[in-house]
Amino acid sequence: MNEDLSGMQSLLLSPLAVIGAGLMLSQIVGLLLQTRGVPKLYGAVIAGLVLGVGGLGLVDAPLIAMFQELFNAAAALVLFEVGRKMDLAWLWRSGRQGASLVLACLLRGVATLLCLVAFGLGWGEAAFIGAILIAVNPIVFSSMVSDSNASGVATNASANMVGLSNLIALLAVGVALSWLKSHDLEAGVGFVQELGRQIEKLFLGAVIALLCYGLYALATRASKAQAGMRPGMLLAALLMDLGLCSVSASSALLSLLLMGLLLRNAEKRDNVFQAQIKTGQDIGYALLFMMSASLVNVQQLMHVPTLLVAAAVFVVRIGVTRLAFTPGLAWSGRKKHAMAISLCSLVSFGSLVVDNSSAGYPGLGELAAQTMQALLGLNVLLAPGLTWWGLKMAGETHEEVVNG
Repeated sequence: MNEDLSGMQSLLLSPLAVIGAGLMLSQIVGLLLQTRGVPKLYGAVIAGLVLGVGGLGLVDAPLIAMFQELFNAAAALVLFEVGRKMDLAWLWRSGRQGASLVLACLLRGVATLLCLVAFGLGWGEAAFIGAILIAVNPIVFSSMVSDSNASGVATNASANMVGLSNLIALLAVGVALSWLKSHDLEAGVGFVQELGRQIEKLFLGAVIALLCYGLYALATRASKAQAGMRPGMLLAALLMDLGLCSVSASSALLSLLLMGLLLRNAEKRDNVFQAQIKTGQDIGYALLFMMSASLVNVQQLMHVPTLLVAAAVFVVRIGVTRLAFTPGLAWSGRKKHAMAISLCSLVSFGSLVVDNSSAGYPGLGELAAQTMQALLGLNVLLAPGLTWWGLKMAGETHEEVVNG
Protein backbone atom coordinates (compact mmCIF):
# COMPACT_ATOMS: atom_id res chain seq x y z
CA MET A 1 0.00 0.00 0.00
CA ASN A 2 1.56 3.32 -1.06
CA GLU A 3 1.58 6.42 1.19
CA ASP A 4 -1.17 8.24 -0.74
CA LEU A 5 -3.52 5.28 -0.51
CA SER A 6 -2.72 4.83 3.17
CA GLY A 7 -3.46 8.51 3.82
CA MET A 8 -6.72 8.31 1.90
CA GLN A 9 -7.78 5.28 3.93
CA SER A 10 -7.04 6.97 7.25
CA LEU A 11 -8.77 10.24 6.26
CA LEU A 12 -11.81 9.04 4.35
CA LEU A 13 -12.48 5.45 5.41
CA SER A 14 -12.86 3.92 8.81
CA PRO A 15 -11.98 0.22 9.12
CA LEU A 16 -15.66 -0.62 9.64
CA ALA A 17 -16.55 1.37 6.52
CA VAL A 18 -14.01 -0.65 4.55
CA ILE A 19 -15.63 -3.91 5.68
CA GLY A 20 -19.07 -2.50 4.87
CA ALA A 21 -17.95 -1.32 1.44
CA GLY A 22 -16.47 -4.74 0.71
CA LEU A 23 -19.66 -6.49 1.77
CA MET A 24 -21.74 -4.11 -0.37
CA LEU A 25 -19.48 -4.70 -3.37
CA SER A 26 -19.64 -8.47 -2.89
CA GLN A 27 -23.45 -8.38 -2.80
CA ILE A 28 -23.77 -6.18 -5.91
CA VAL A 29 -21.29 -8.16 -7.97
CA GLY A 30 -22.70 -11.46 -6.66
CA LEU A 31 -26.25 -10.61 -7.73
CA LEU A 32 -25.07 -9.48 -11.18
CA LEU A 33 -23.15 -12.73 -11.61
CA GLN A 34 -26.10 -14.81 -10.41
CA THR A 35 -28.32 -13.40 -13.18
CA ARG A 36 -25.78 -14.81 -15.64
CA GLY A 37 -25.68 -18.25 -14.09
CA VAL A 38 -22.47 -17.74 -12.11
CA PRO A 39 -22.43 -18.63 -8.37
CA LYS A 40 -23.16 -15.57 -6.25
CA LEU A 41 -20.23 -16.35 -3.93
CA TYR A 42 -17.86 -15.16 -6.66
CA GLY A 43 -19.00 -11.66 -5.80
CA ALA A 44 -17.22 -12.10 -2.46
CA VAL A 45 -14.19 -13.49 -4.29
CA ILE A 46 -13.96 -10.47 -6.58
CA ALA A 47 -14.54 -8.01 -3.72
CA GLY A 48 -11.85 -9.71 -1.65
CA LEU A 49 -9.32 -9.78 -4.48
CA VAL A 50 -9.97 -6.12 -5.38
CA LEU A 51 -9.82 -4.78 -1.82
CA GLY A 52 -7.36 -7.29 -0.36
CA VAL A 53 -3.59 -7.68 -0.19
CA GLY A 54 -3.30 -8.50 -3.90
CA GLY A 55 -5.36 -5.46 -4.92
CA LEU A 56 -5.91 -2.10 -3.24
CA GLY A 57 -4.66 -3.38 0.12
CA LEU A 58 -7.61 -1.93 2.05
CA VAL A 59 -8.50 -5.26 3.64
CA ASP A 60 -5.46 -6.96 5.18
CA ALA A 61 -4.58 -9.13 8.15
CA PRO A 62 -4.41 -6.27 10.74
CA LEU A 63 -7.83 -4.96 9.69
CA ILE A 64 -9.33 -8.45 9.82
CA ALA A 65 -7.87 -8.91 13.30
CA MET A 66 -9.70 -5.76 14.45
CA PHE A 67 -13.04 -7.36 13.61
CA GLN A 68 -12.26 -10.93 14.60
CA GLU A 69 -15.28 -11.12 16.91
CA LEU A 70 -17.55 -10.09 14.02
CA PHE A 71 -16.10 -12.79 11.80
CA ASN A 72 -16.37 -15.32 14.62
CA ALA A 73 -20.06 -14.46 15.05
CA ALA A 74 -20.61 -15.03 11.32
CA ALA A 75 -18.73 -18.34 11.59
CA ALA A 76 -20.98 -19.32 14.50
CA LEU A 77 -24.08 -19.18 12.29
CA VAL A 78 -22.36 -21.15 9.53
CA LEU A 79 -21.00 -23.87 11.82
CA PHE A 80 -24.29 -24.17 13.69
CA GLU A 81 -26.05 -24.79 10.38
CA VAL A 82 -23.47 -27.46 9.45
CA GLY A 83 -24.17 -29.27 12.72
CA ARG A 84 -27.92 -28.89 12.18
CA LYS A 85 -27.62 -30.74 8.86
CA MET A 86 -26.03 -33.80 10.47
CA ASP A 87 -28.57 -36.59 10.91
CA LEU A 88 -27.11 -39.12 13.35
CA ALA A 89 -30.04 -41.52 12.91
CA TRP A 90 -29.51 -41.58 9.14
CA LEU A 91 -25.76 -42.05 9.50
CA TRP A 92 -26.35 -45.03 11.79
CA ARG A 93 -29.05 -46.63 9.61
CA SER A 94 -27.43 -45.96 6.25
CA GLY A 95 -24.79 -48.67 6.66
CA ARG A 96 -22.50 -48.61 3.64
CA GLN A 97 -23.39 -45.01 2.80
CA GLY A 98 -22.40 -43.70 6.22
CA ALA A 99 -19.26 -45.84 6.27
CA SER A 100 -18.23 -44.56 2.84
CA LEU A 101 -18.50 -40.95 4.07
CA VAL A 102 -16.16 -41.73 6.97
CA LEU A 103 -13.82 -43.60 4.61
CA ALA A 104 -13.76 -40.60 2.28
CA CYS A 105 -12.67 -38.34 5.13
CA LEU A 106 -9.84 -40.68 6.11
CA LEU A 107 -8.65 -41.27 2.54
CA ARG A 108 -8.52 -37.53 1.85
CA GLY A 109 -6.11 -37.06 4.75
CA VAL A 110 -3.92 -40.06 3.91
CA ALA A 111 -3.79 -39.31 0.18
CA THR A 112 -2.83 -35.68 0.84
CA LEU A 113 -0.12 -36.82 3.26
CA LEU A 114 1.42 -39.24 0.73
CA CYS A 115 1.14 -36.77 -2.12
CA LEU A 116 2.93 -34.01 -0.20
CA VAL A 117 5.66 -36.39 0.99
CA ALA A 118 6.19 -37.44 -2.63
CA PHE A 119 6.71 -33.78 -3.52
CA GLY A 120 9.40 -33.36 -0.85
CA LEU A 121 7.64 -32.20 2.32
CA GLY A 122 8.54 -33.72 5.68
CA TRP A 123 6.22 -36.27 7.24
CA GLY A 124 5.20 -34.00 10.12
CA GLU A 125 4.36 -31.05 7.89
CA ALA A 126 2.56 -33.27 5.37
CA ALA A 127 0.53 -34.91 8.15
CA PHE A 128 -0.51 -31.50 9.50
CA ILE A 129 -1.66 -30.24 6.09
CA GLY A 130 -3.28 -33.60 5.36
CA ALA A 131 -5.27 -33.36 8.59
CA ILE A 132 -6.51 -29.88 7.63
CA LEU A 133 -7.46 -31.02 4.14
CA ILE A 134 -9.76 -33.73 5.46
CA ALA A 135 -12.36 -31.02 6.01
CA VAL A 136 -14.82 -29.66 3.47
CA ASN A 137 -15.24 -25.87 3.55
CA PRO A 138 -18.70 -25.33 5.10
CA ILE A 139 -18.97 -21.78 3.71
CA VAL A 140 -18.53 -22.89 0.10
CA PHE A 141 -20.80 -25.93 0.31
CA SER A 142 -23.59 -24.31 2.34
CA SER A 143 -23.55 -21.18 0.19
CA MET A 144 -23.84 -23.16 -3.04
CA VAL A 145 -26.65 -25.30 -1.61
CA SER A 146 -28.51 -22.17 -0.49
CA ASP A 147 -28.07 -20.36 -3.81
CA SER A 148 -29.19 -23.32 -5.92
CA ASN A 149 -31.88 -24.46 -3.45
CA ALA A 150 -30.42 -27.98 -3.69
CA SER A 151 -32.05 -30.93 -1.96
CA GLY A 152 -32.03 -34.69 -2.44
CA VAL A 153 -30.20 -37.84 -1.45
CA ALA A 154 -26.79 -36.71 -2.71
CA THR A 155 -27.09 -33.23 -1.18
CA ASN A 156 -28.19 -34.72 2.14
CA ALA A 157 -25.31 -37.19 2.18
CA SER A 158 -22.83 -34.45 1.24
CA ALA A 159 -24.17 -32.17 3.99
CA ASN A 160 -23.56 -34.96 6.50
CA MET A 161 -20.02 -35.40 5.20
CA VAL A 162 -19.32 -31.67 5.64
CA GLY A 163 -20.01 -32.03 9.36
CA LEU A 164 -18.20 -35.35 9.68
CA SER A 165 -15.14 -34.11 7.81
CA ASN A 166 -14.80 -31.04 10.03
CA LEU A 167 -15.10 -33.13 13.21
CA ILE A 168 -12.58 -35.73 12.02
CA ALA A 169 -10.23 -33.01 10.78
CA LEU A 170 -10.40 -31.24 14.12
CA LEU A 171 -9.34 -34.41 15.93
CA ALA A 172 -6.59 -35.18 13.40
CA VAL A 173 -5.25 -31.62 13.51
CA GLY A 174 -5.02 -31.85 17.31
CA VAL A 175 -2.75 -34.90 17.02
CA ALA A 176 -0.69 -33.47 14.14
CA LEU A 177 -0.29 -30.10 15.86
CA SER A 178 0.85 -31.81 19.04
CA TRP A 179 3.46 -33.73 17.05
CA LEU A 180 4.72 -30.57 15.32
CA LYS A 181 4.99 -28.64 18.58
CA SER A 182 6.74 -31.50 20.34
CA HIS A 183 9.45 -31.38 17.65
CA ASP A 184 9.78 -27.60 17.81
CA LEU A 185 12.72 -26.76 20.07
CA GLU A 186 11.42 -23.24 20.67
CA ALA A 187 8.02 -24.50 21.87
CA GLY A 188 9.63 -26.70 24.53
CA VAL A 189 6.65 -29.01 25.07
CA GLY A 190 6.31 -32.77 24.87
CA PHE A 191 3.88 -34.65 22.63
CA VAL A 192 1.79 -36.06 25.48
CA GLN A 193 1.61 -32.69 27.22
CA GLU A 194 0.46 -30.87 24.08
CA LEU A 195 -1.97 -33.64 23.13
CA GLY A 196 -3.49 -33.40 26.60
CA ARG A 197 -3.98 -29.68 26.09
CA GLN A 198 -5.70 -30.27 22.75
CA ILE A 199 -8.02 -32.88 24.31
CA GLU A 200 -8.83 -30.46 27.12
CA LYS A 201 -9.85 -27.80 24.56
CA LEU A 202 -12.18 -30.28 22.85
CA PHE A 203 -13.67 -31.42 26.15
CA LEU A 204 -14.33 -27.86 27.29
CA GLY A 205 -15.94 -27.06 23.94
CA ALA A 206 -18.30 -30.01 24.33
CA VAL A 207 -19.19 -29.03 27.91
CA ILE A 208 -19.93 -25.45 26.83
CA ALA A 209 -22.19 -26.71 24.02
CA LEU A 210 -24.16 -28.87 26.46
CA LEU A 211 -24.42 -25.97 28.91
CA CYS A 212 -25.60 -23.43 26.33
CA TYR A 213 -28.03 -25.83 24.68
CA GLY A 214 -29.39 -26.72 28.12
CA LEU A 215 -29.88 -23.02 28.90
CA TYR A 216 -31.64 -22.53 25.57
CA ALA A 217 -33.95 -25.50 26.14
CA LEU A 218 -34.71 -24.39 29.70
CA ALA A 219 -35.37 -20.77 28.69
CA THR A 220 -37.67 -21.62 25.79
CA ARG A 221 -39.69 -24.09 27.87
CA ALA A 222 -39.89 -21.88 30.95
CA SER A 223 -41.12 -18.94 28.86
CA LYS A 224 -43.32 -21.19 26.69
CA ALA A 225 -41.83 -19.48 23.63
CA GLN A 226 -43.58 -20.21 20.36
CA ALA A 227 -41.60 -21.43 17.35
CA GLY A 228 -41.39 -17.95 15.85
CA MET A 229 -39.82 -16.53 19.02
CA ARG A 230 -37.21 -19.22 19.60
CA PRO A 231 -34.66 -18.14 16.93
CA GLY A 232 -33.82 -15.02 18.99
CA MET A 233 -33.14 -17.18 22.03
CA LEU A 234 -31.10 -19.55 19.90
CA LEU A 235 -28.95 -16.69 18.61
CA ALA A 236 -28.36 -15.56 22.18
CA ALA A 237 -27.29 -19.11 23.12
CA LEU A 238 -24.91 -19.28 20.12
CA LEU A 239 -23.27 -15.99 21.09
CA MET A 240 -22.91 -17.21 24.68
CA ASP A 241 -21.33 -20.41 23.38
CA LEU A 242 -18.88 -18.50 21.19
CA GLY A 243 -17.98 -16.07 23.97
CA LEU A 244 -17.38 -18.81 26.53
CA CYS A 245 -15.21 -20.72 24.07
CA SER A 246 -13.22 -17.56 23.38
CA VAL A 247 -12.43 -16.75 27.00
CA SER A 248 -11.68 -20.39 27.89
CA ALA A 249 -9.59 -21.06 24.74
CA SER A 250 -11.70 -24.14 24.06
CA SER A 251 -12.76 -25.56 20.69
CA ALA A 252 -15.42 -23.24 19.26
CA LEU A 253 -15.73 -25.33 16.10
CA LEU A 254 -16.62 -28.47 18.03
CA SER A 255 -18.91 -26.54 20.37
CA LEU A 256 -20.87 -24.80 17.61
CA LEU A 257 -21.18 -27.99 15.56
CA LEU A 258 -22.53 -29.75 18.64
CA MET A 259 -25.08 -26.97 19.17
CA GLY A 260 -26.47 -27.61 15.69
CA LEU A 261 -26.22 -31.37 16.16
CA LEU A 262 -28.20 -31.19 19.39
CA LEU A 263 -30.91 -29.04 17.83
CA ARG A 264 -31.30 -31.49 14.93
CA ASN A 265 -31.17 -34.71 16.92
CA ALA A 266 -32.35 -33.83 20.45
CA GLU A 267 -34.96 -31.09 19.89
CA LYS A 268 -38.38 -32.61 19.22
CA ARG A 269 -40.41 -29.41 18.82
CA ASP A 270 -41.21 -27.81 15.48
CA ASN A 271 -38.94 -24.91 14.60
CA VAL A 272 -38.58 -22.21 11.98
CA PHE A 273 -34.87 -21.62 12.43
CA GLN A 274 -33.91 -22.00 8.79
CA ALA A 275 -36.29 -19.29 7.59
CA GLN A 276 -35.42 -16.96 10.45
CA ILE A 277 -31.63 -17.11 10.21
CA LYS A 278 -31.17 -17.65 6.45
CA THR A 279 -30.48 -13.96 5.75
CA GLY A 280 -27.87 -13.81 8.50
CA GLN A 281 -26.21 -16.94 7.17
CA ASP A 282 -26.11 -15.62 3.59
CA ILE A 283 -24.42 -12.44 4.82
CA GLY A 284 -22.03 -14.60 6.84
CA TYR A 285 -21.08 -16.63 3.75
CA ALA A 286 -20.20 -13.47 1.82
CA LEU A 287 -18.37 -11.84 4.73
CA LEU A 288 -16.23 -14.86 5.58
CA PHE A 289 -15.37 -15.75 2.00
CA MET A 290 -14.52 -12.13 1.21
CA MET A 291 -12.11 -12.26 4.15
CA SER A 292 -10.51 -15.44 2.76
CA ALA A 293 -10.21 -13.95 -0.74
CA SER A 294 -8.72 -10.71 0.61
CA LEU A 295 -5.70 -12.62 1.94
CA VAL A 296 -4.99 -14.29 -1.40
CA ASN A 297 -2.23 -12.76 -3.50
CA VAL A 298 -2.83 -14.04 -7.02
CA GLN A 299 0.78 -13.25 -7.96
CA GLN A 300 1.93 -15.94 -5.52
CA LEU A 301 0.01 -18.49 -7.61
CA MET A 302 2.32 -17.72 -10.51
CA HIS A 303 5.11 -19.78 -8.89
CA VAL A 304 4.69 -22.78 -11.17
CA PRO A 305 6.29 -25.58 -9.05
CA THR A 306 4.20 -24.73 -5.97
CA LEU A 307 1.08 -24.31 -8.10
CA LEU A 308 1.59 -27.75 -9.65
CA VAL A 309 1.90 -29.34 -6.19
CA ALA A 310 -1.27 -27.59 -5.02
CA ALA A 311 -3.16 -28.58 -8.17
CA ALA A 312 -2.07 -32.20 -7.81
CA VAL A 313 -3.27 -32.32 -4.20
CA PHE A 314 -6.55 -30.67 -5.20
CA VAL A 315 -7.18 -33.30 -7.89
CA VAL A 316 -6.06 -36.24 -5.73
CA ARG A 317 -8.50 -35.19 -2.98
CA ILE A 318 -11.39 -35.33 -5.43
CA GLY A 319 -10.22 -38.68 -6.81
CA VAL A 320 -9.94 -40.49 -3.49
CA THR A 321 -13.27 -39.03 -2.35
CA ARG A 322 -14.92 -40.59 -5.41
CA LEU A 323 -13.12 -43.87 -4.74
CA ALA A 324 -14.44 -43.99 -1.18
CA PHE A 325 -18.04 -43.64 -2.42
CA THR A 326 -17.83 -46.89 -4.42
CA PRO A 327 -19.43 -49.11 -1.70
CA GLY A 328 -22.45 -46.77 -1.37
CA LEU A 329 -25.26 -48.65 -3.13
CA ALA A 330 -27.90 -45.94 -2.65
CA TRP A 331 -26.20 -43.52 -5.07
CA SER A 332 -25.87 -43.84 -8.83
CA GLY A 333 -22.50 -43.47 -10.49
CA ARG A 334 -23.39 -39.97 -11.66
CA LYS A 335 -24.38 -38.89 -8.14
CA LYS A 336 -21.12 -40.27 -6.76
CA HIS A 337 -19.17 -38.24 -9.32
CA ALA A 338 -21.24 -35.18 -8.43
CA MET A 339 -20.73 -35.62 -4.68
CA ALA A 340 -16.96 -35.97 -5.05
CA ILE A 341 -16.80 -32.74 -7.05
CA SER A 342 -19.17 -30.81 -4.78
CA LEU A 343 -17.04 -31.75 -1.75
CA CYS A 344 -13.79 -30.48 -3.31
CA SER A 345 -13.44 -27.31 -1.19
CA LEU A 346 -10.95 -27.07 1.65
CA VAL A 347 -10.50 -25.03 4.80
CA SER A 348 -7.63 -23.18 6.43
CA PHE A 349 -6.15 -23.91 9.84
CA GLY A 350 -7.80 -20.73 11.10
CA SER A 351 -11.25 -21.98 10.03
CA LEU A 352 -10.80 -25.19 12.00
CA VAL A 353 -9.95 -23.29 15.18
CA VAL A 354 -12.43 -20.46 14.39
CA ASP A 355 -9.63 -17.95 14.66
CA ASN A 356 -7.79 -15.57 12.35
CA SER A 357 -6.62 -17.60 9.35
CA SER A 358 -3.90 -15.04 8.70
CA ALA A 359 -2.12 -16.11 11.90
CA GLY A 360 -0.08 -18.61 9.88
CA TYR A 361 0.63 -22.30 10.29
CA PRO A 362 2.60 -23.19 13.42
CA GLY A 363 5.71 -25.27 12.87
CA LEU A 364 5.58 -25.30 9.05
CA GLY A 365 8.60 -24.57 6.91
CA GLU A 366 8.61 -22.13 4.01
CA LEU A 367 7.78 -24.72 1.32
CA ALA A 368 4.88 -26.21 3.32
CA ALA A 369 3.44 -22.76 4.10
CA GLN A 370 3.69 -21.72 0.44
CA THR A 371 1.96 -24.93 -0.62
CA MET A 372 -0.90 -24.31 1.80
CA GLN A 373 -1.25 -20.71 0.61
CA ALA A 374 -1.38 -21.94 -2.99
CA LEU A 375 -4.05 -24.47 -2.05
CA LEU A 376 -6.12 -21.76 -0.38
CA GLY A 377 -5.72 -19.57 -3.46
CA LEU A 378 -6.95 -22.37 -5.73
CA ASN A 379 -9.78 -23.00 -3.30
CA VAL A 380 -10.99 -19.39 -3.50
CA LEU A 381 -10.84 -19.37 -7.30
CA LEU A 382 -12.06 -22.89 -8.16
CA ALA A 383 -14.05 -24.42 -5.29
CA PRO A 384 -17.28 -22.34 -5.56
CA GLY A 385 -17.62 -23.10 -9.27
CA LEU A 386 -16.79 -26.80 -8.88
CA THR A 387 -19.17 -27.18 -5.94
CA TRP A 388 -21.95 -25.50 -7.91
CA TRP A 389 -21.21 -27.74 -10.89
CA GLY A 390 -21.30 -30.86 -8.70
CA LEU A 391 -24.69 -29.95 -7.27
CA LYS A 392 -26.01 -29.35 -10.80
CA MET A 393 -24.57 -32.69 -11.94
CA ALA A 394 -26.45 -34.47 -9.15
CA GLY A 395 -29.70 -33.14 -10.60
CA GLU A 396 -30.91 -31.88 -7.23
CA THR A 397 -30.90 -28.09 -7.75
CA HIS A 398 -34.05 -26.00 -8.03
CA GLU A 399 -32.68 -22.63 -9.00
CA GLU A 400 -35.92 -21.46 -10.53
CA VAL A 401 -37.30 -21.26 -6.98
CA VAL A 402 -34.43 -18.98 -5.92
CA ASN A 403 -34.51 -16.71 -8.96
CA GLY A 404 -38.26 -16.55 -9.29
